Amino acid sequence: MEQSSDIRIDGRAIAKKIEERVKADAERLIKRGVIPRLVSVAVDDEDPSFESYMKSRAKACARVGIESEVEIVPLKDAERALGLKAARLSEDRSVHGVLFSLPLPSGVNDQSVYTRLDHRKDVEGMHPWNAGLLALGRPRFVPCTALAVMEILKRETIDVEGRHVVILGRSKVVGAPLASMLLHKSTGGNGTVTVCHSRTRDLPHFCAQADILVAAIGQPEFVKGEWLRQGAVVLDVGTHAIDDPAYKRGWRLVGDVHYESACTVASRITPVPGGVGPVTTALLLQATVRAAMGADE
Repeated sequence: MEQSSDIRIDGRAIAKKIEERVKADAERLIKRGVIPRLVSVAVDDEDPSFESYMKSRAKACARVGIESEVEIVPLKDAERALGLKAARLSEDRSVHGVLFSLPLPSGVNDQSVYTRLDHRKDVEGMHPWNAGLLALGRPRFVPCTALAVMEILKRETIDVEGRHVVILGRSKVVGAPLASMLLHKSTGGNGTVTVCHSRTRDLPHFCAQADILVAAIGQPEFVKGEWLRQGAVVLDVGTHAIDDPAYKRGWRLVGDVHYESACTVASRITPVPGGVGPVTTALLLQATVRAAMGADE
């Protein structure tokens, strides 16, 4: 039986290669007097995994020469506050990339927020304009987590064409855009895609059919190794902080997949942390620099 170290997909190594290219592009912009700038907007949230992610994102921005900041809006009347923030940042010429921490609070109409944002600054690909381009097969900005899955498949030379890809989760951030890209008649596409969700009956049945399983269902360690087909490729999108007194901070990060049982079955698997997350961040940096290049034209 293969050891987990042999099948583990190193997202940090992939991210490092992406960052090297992004840093070179950023340096060329800076020489022309354009400093790429990313603003993250979040609703007040005490989730420790969110804080961890924001810190890692800030460090990644600093590594490649992108200025970054986080702006927090209160939960009360969040939709109005987010809309006003989107409009203000759209007008700020020093800001090139804007993203909102997702999911937005229950009751907030995300489209009412995104339609107030300049689609050229929508580095997370959530504006109706960018979503439409993706649906047409001509993407400009794409949700970075979905794009990270595609990037991992490409860089790890995992062929999708003709294979059964099962996606657990239908969100606008991962499941829906990823399904669209996997179905495109293009390199990296032509997959046979099944999208499962919270109303799908007998999820283990569908997991067992997957040549490639993408877990983005939002429940910690939900997918068990015994659900998987022998030799399946498993890409874990989830990030959750769970209590663990064995850790000094009192908690640890896990994904949507129970890693210890899955790695005895999978042929390749992404860990949490260190898998899809770092690649997502690197692609966000890439999108921000692309947005800055567009503003400089």
